[in-house]
Amino acid sequence: MVQLVIAFIILIAAAVLAGRVSRVKPRSLGYGQASESDQQRAAKSIRGLSSAIALGGVGIAVAIAATACVYSLDVGEVAVVRNLGGSVSGSQSEAGFHAKAPWQSAVKYDTRNNLINFYGDTDYETTGGSEVGKQVSINDKSGASANIDIQVNYSLRPDAAVSLYRDYGSQENFVSKYISNDLRSVTREIAGKYDTITMLTDRGSFTRGVQKALSQKWKGMGLTVEQVSVQDVRYPKEITSAYAAAQSAEVQKRKASNEQETAKVEAETKRIKAQGEADANDILNSSLSENVLRQKYIDALSNAKNLTVVPDGSVPMVQTK
Repeated sequence: MVQLVIAFIILIAAAVLAGRVSRVKPRSLGYGQASESDQQRAAKSIRGLSSAIALGGVGIAVAIAATACVYSLDVGEVAVVRNLGGSVSGSQSEAGFHAKAPWQSAVKYDTRNNLINFYGDTDYETTGGSEVGKQVSINDKSGASANIDIQVNYSLRPDAAVSLYRDYGSQENFVSKYISNDLRSVTREIAGKYDTITMLTDRGSFTRGVQKALSQKWKGMGLTVEQVSVQDVRYPKEITSAYAAAQSAEVQKRKASNEQETAKVEAETKRIKAQGEADANDILNSSLSENVLRQKYIDALSNAKNLTVVPDGSVPMVQTK
């Protein structure tokens, strides 16, 4: 529309200038004493200049107006074509050049992966479907407060662009008024379902909870949540210090418990070994009866090569060389 206004202004300016030039008389240019033929040539030159100015103005106006009739789309973009009164004429999502009426305008939406990134004390800035901003403050199920750095990648379905335009106008307006506020709201809501220990030790569970809630809520808006990433969860120092102390105590407790279990196993091993030896001795003792011993004695005598019998009560004498 702006190009059309500019073209119209140029066209009027060219017409006015051409009209003024055409009214210039040869005499006013110093041809008063010239011959009639010279005055005719001068008049012809003036008419030619007037025509050139008019044609040039028309050419420039047409060229500018032509740009108002064409718009281009990149891959991953969708355009909503808006009429002069604000009504929607249609939409286009194919990459390339497209025609429209000069009084229409094309409002573009980016359908590719857009990034919402809230971290630290960052100033807010919205570009197309992406935005950066300040960290999200939450209160968990235990009542403790924390600051969360979170990123969300999402895509827009091309067929949802018209309805978003009717409700929010530009994509930047949609992001700042809906996406940004909704992400903060959902993050706080999900954080309220997890206690402090879970938030500190199982960030993945919290992240999955946020992604599931956003996916369900944004599906009806034509948005697809590609990925949610919780970069950091920052609690006050007194909470993290208490958690560290509790972790240290838990480690010591587990270490002592492991040592006790080891001692019990070693003691049980010794008891089992001693019991086995005692059982073996009992079995041996029970098997050595008088008859058994007598038989073993007889067997030993029968197998001896040099046998010396000493009467009971006498002293054996051994002669050595």
